[in-house]
Amino acid sequence: MTELRPFFVAGKRVFGSERFAVTHPVDGSLVAEVSVPDAAHIEEAVAAAAAVQHDLEDAPAVLRARALDHISAQLARRRQEVAELITAENGKPIRWAVAEVERAVTTFRVAAEEARRFSGDLMRLDTEDGSEGRLALVRRFSRGPVLAIAPFNFPLNLVAHKVAPAIAVGAPVIIKPAPATPLSALLLGEILAETELPPGSWSVLTATNDQMPTLVQDPRLPVVSFTGSAEIGWRIRDSIPRKHVTLELGGNAAAIVCAVYSS
Repeated sequence: MTELRPFFVAGKRVFGSERFAVTHPVDGSLVAEVSVPDAAHIEEAVAAAAAVQHDLEDAPAVLRARALDHISAQLARRRQEVAELITAENGKPIRWAVAEVERAVTTFRVAAEEARRFSGDLMRLDTEDGSEGRLALVRRFSRGPVLAIAPFNFPLNLVAHKVAPAIAVGAPVIIKPAPATPLSALLLGEILAETELPPGSWSVLTATNDQMPTLVQDPRLPVVSFTGSAEIGWRIRDSIPRKHVTLELGGNAAAIVCAVYSS
């Protein structure tokens, strides 16, 4: 019997009342069954992210950098295991899956470096009379918790591109993987759970698409990062005009599929 995979709410493994199957896109074989969060679980994740916002932002850079370094190192150590999981849920060739893991390793490593460098800009103010001896420090702060919605085609790396910068700047993040490919994000949750990030800093919600409008609209999530189809992306942006919305929308990449003949 296939083991039921939990999701993560504020860093804790949790099971909901429903489940769905993840199947291999090539042969339809069952890869895993994944638990679905109830409305109460989603509310708990959002409330936890909002509550921890200032604690995470004020956490020392070394804590965030150390967490990102750990994720990078663990992905590198488990490279083959992670790649095989990507192939199982996504169907891409194993060599491309390995390349995706390598890219995620780099993404978290670079984010760790940025977490240590993210200090602000020093500006001199003595360019006008009356400002002699004065300096200004310009700093940037996160807008708040991020809702990170990822697609199926790069189930690890496109999650990494959302999660790593959020942690680096001290923004809590709620990860919503594609229903077809949630396993890579859940494995990333296992690694995140090994870090010292404050509870509530992150959640991985294997929510169904019909649960998303309420989550997207929630005012406690001021940043929405979405990668996917243009139709859905523009719909999200239009529905939340006062939020900061980051979109990476799909292109139109035509292909010709030819028959394969064997000699």
